[in-house]
Amino acid sequence: MRPTPSLPARVFYLAIACFLGLVQPGAQGGQREAATSLRVPQVPGSFGYTMTRVFPDLVFPSAVGLATPPHETNRLFVMERLGRVTVVTNLAAPTRSVFLDLTRVVRLDNFNEMGLLGLAFHPKYSENGRFFLFYTATASNTRQNRLSEFRVQAGNPHAADPASEKILIQQRDDAVNHNAGDLHFGPDGYLYVALGDEGGANDQFRNSQRITNDFFAGILRLDVDQRPGSLPPNPHAAVLGHYRVPPDNPYVGATTFLQRAVDPARVRTEFWAVGLRNPWRMAFDSATGELWVGDVGQDARETVAVSRSGANHGWAFREAEIAGPMAGAPADFLTNPIHGYVPPLHSYLHRATGGFSVTGGRVYRGSRLAQLFGAYVFADYVTGNVWSLVRPPGGGPPVVTRLVGYANIAGFGVDPRNGDLLAVNHASGHLVRLDYSEGFSGAAIPDKLSDTGAFRDVRSLDPQPGVMPYEINLAFWSDGASKQRWFSIPELKDTATYQTWGQWITPPGTVWIKHFEIDMVAGDSASRRRLETRFLVRNSSGVHGFTYRWNASRTDATLVAEAGEEESLDIRDVGGNTRSQRWRYPGRAECLTCHNPAAGGSLSFTTAQLNGTGPFPHHQGQIGALAEAGYFAPGQSPDLKAPAPALVPPSDQESSLTWRARSWLDVNCAYCHRPGGPGGALFDTRLQTPFEFAGLIRGSLNSALEPDRRVVVPGSIPLSELHTRLVQRGARQMPPLATSIADPEGSALIQQWIREEAADNSFDTWTEAFLGGPAPIDLSREADPDRDGRSNFEEYLHRSSPVHQDLPWRLTIENATGGRLRLKFFWPANRRVILLSSESLDDPQWKEEPLASHGWRYPLSGTDFVLEQPAPSRTKFYRTVVSTP
Repeated sequence: MRPTPSLPARVFYLAIACFLGLVQPGAQGGQREAATSLRVPQVPGSFGYTMTRVFPDLVFPSAVGLATPPHETNRLFVMERLGRVTVVTNLAAPTRSVFLDLTRVVRLDNFNEMGLLGLAFHPKYSENGRFFLFYTATASNTRQNRLSEFRVQAGNPHAADPASEKILIQQRDDAVNHNAGDLHFGPDGYLYVALGDEGGANDQFRNSQRITNDFFAGILRLDVDQRPGSLPPNPHAAVLGHYRVPPDNPYVGATTFLQRAVDPARVRTEFWAVGLRNPWRMAFDSATGELWVGDVGQDARETVAVSRSGANHGWAFREAEIAGPMAGAPADFLTNPIHGYVPPLHSYLHRATGGFSVTGGRVYRGSRLAQLFGAYVFADYVTGNVWSLVRPPGGGPPVVTRLVGYANIAGFGVDPRNGDLLAVNHASGHLVRLDYSEGFSGAAIPDKLSDTGAFRDVRSLDPQPGVMPYEINLAFWSDGASKQRWFSIPELKDTATYQTWGQWITPPGTVWIKHFEIDMVAGDSASRRRLETRFLVRNSSGVHGFTYRWNASRTDATLVAEAGEEESLDIRDVGGNTRSQRWRYPGRAECLTCHNPAAGGSLSFTTAQLNGTGPFPHHQGQIGALAEAGYFAPGQSPDLKAPAPALVPPSDQESSLTWRARSWLDVNCAYCHRPGGPGGALFDTRLQTPFEFAGLIRGSLNSALEPDRRVVVPGSIPLSELHTRLVQRGARQMPPLATSIADPEGSALIQQWIREEAADNSFDTWTEAFLGGPAPIDLSREADPDRDGRSNFEEYLHRSSPVHQDLPWRLTIENATGGRLRLKFFWPANRRVILLSSESLDDPQWKEEPLASHGWRYPLSGTDFVLEQPAPSRTKFYRTVVSTP
């Protein structure tokens, strides 16, 4: 990895004179050509939208929301504000029945916002049958907001047990409005509860900026599984038990709020966010883990916000971006991070063309409407405006687009079969689906592969001029399929920018093509069948993808439907047995799941992937050929003399287990598991991230339902969630898309690495292994227990014993034949050695010396390394840096 100031163990200087020869580049890369034949749209045409009835014969009176238990695909539960939960089974031919009837318990006062308001199923509902409701009830002749747990009936999955109710929180509410009540389990397995400010107007009960009073005007985060380490709630009349408080909730232990002293014993530590008026519908983005909230305004503005732990959304100091009805905010409320102020991501004025009551929506992650993928869809209950909100890549104001008009939407949900966005009409009781309308504008994607202009002849896959073949070092696992690749930057004036790490920067118009084939008889290339050819096109706002499915005669391929398609392949194995293998032709939205903005859109255009020979007969490899052909911007070409990283396959027996494992994880996982990536991952599998900062070894998981499990526990396969998710198939498999079979070679590599070498890549874990004996030993990095002149950290880098004196690590020099000099040093296993030189120590300008094929490697075994240099001509100083993967 990149050498950092903390990594050098010893720096050795040798003054010698030598001359470094410069090899002139050859002319074997070929001349770049323009791609004048390509006919794929940089920005695809688009449809308009409409709302269509989902179940035309079914009506759900006063419906307010939808939910489905985790991992289920054929049931939908509808909340009716009157007090019923209705279940719809067999969604293709729907049957409705009452799942739970609380109409005798739920309190409804004439014109108000009371009733059954929230439903959430436990993440392990299939195992424990637990679900949670938020509703208004009567207790002691007073109006109460109630949060309760229920269970499904034993032996009847379509009916709940009313007698199973356990009340968690029951709180008096002095008004009939602003009850909120939405419920969702987060990716961390905790229950999130939306609360209004108790009602009335202008925060008349003064609940919005208090954390020591009652449960209003915010979002709670509760541990309903009462895990070890969670805390009991502070006493309060509304708290009836059956939950605990996550220890990392933001107000646990708080002694001040808004720069005023508070009593920690009275703090409502359940709060996760505060400063909300009436958060009418919130939802987690299934890809990023972000919590989106629609908050109903007072007299001026409606807001959409992305909340976070410790967020203060400002009510009633603020109403969106303007002053709110309550005075007394600290002078620095908007600017001082201590207050946690989170402004709205978007707001709109109260008016007939905008609206008067926001209904929070969902981030679309379905498979059918690719042009909406990743957009937040929300509505206004009164005017019927339904909008999409998109955050531009790189930041800037969100882009909000009106999609359709449809009034009385009280809540959104998801069709569990395909991720379609559903909504409930509170007035009519209908369920509706957001769908494309008939209108289409813009350029259409060609219907046939032969119409794209990418190939002279699709039968032979002979590319047109300007469509260049390329090869990568390590392919993403695709259920045993083999692949070919091409790319094009069509206009000669457009160029790419080289980067040692991360995706090369490519201009709008860049096209990547990937072709898939599979052996119908395992290992027999003569049985190979063409499956699909995918396209990825960059434009100014990101990328879009589409695929073509080959016909049986191999003469052409047809554009796959936007939602994708599936096929069952009969594969014969080496023993002659036939097995059925599912093959998924991805929908256009699925392409964007992996080719996401955090990953840079394209995945394979990186130095580590392209740093090899490739299909070019060029003495400086594939990157050198591309540079010579003119694909890089002036001044942005790579230094072909400088060492550069290269991914290695699991079978590379010259590289360490760690470098092989990190290569595999980079290709198969890093498009999501990186900062800002989908899923809100807590660890980083990118190759360039130094291991000690990657969060892999004993790293925390988003879901804490199994507290003993970690990302990787060195030596323990059962406790290493990374391996578990790689080998299982189904809802929790990793990678989550594009594969129905676990990669046998990759899984075996990760298993071997966890057992044998994972501990070697964490200083703390390595320290435990070597220094964790019964005698008290100083485990700090700077300590030298064996007094051999090398610190614990130096011993760790050189893989030497910290408790037994060893011969010091040396860089030596000796004469060689022909007037040459020979540099020698020991290259430890699973370490990179970087040789640097400078012509002066007074003002050193250290430059990395090429080490031929050993320039960027982490060897399987430690070896003595020898490097011969030309005859000296001037003084030069050398030093070495040792680094971990």
